[in-house]
Amino acid sequence: MEKPNSQERILAEVEKLAEFSADGLNNKQLAFEMGTTEAAICRDLKLLEKREWIERSKTTGRWRLTPKFGTLAGTIMKCFQTARLKLTEDEARYASAMQ
Repeated sequence: MEKPNSQERILAEVEKLAEFSADGLNNKQLAFEMGTTEAAICRDLKLLEKREWIERSKTTGRWRLTPKFGTLAGTIMKCFQTARLKLTEDEARYASAMQ
């Protein structure tokens, strides 16, 4: 099996953190899950933390996804709703012009 590049690994880490949303994972656990080094995990988590996609739990010290990351799905839904509204408006305008 081919070793994933850093971008692929980071995306896989986000997916893995999603699986452990309630409890989170520490660096060692995530490194084990990803089959990589703790040094690589530290670099990746620093980047994700900078984007405010992950945070360290104050009580457990484990990493988990942030509410900001969770809002991405809502942002996508709003885009679809806006596109649907625009399409409906365009359809009505064209239908009106055809009468």
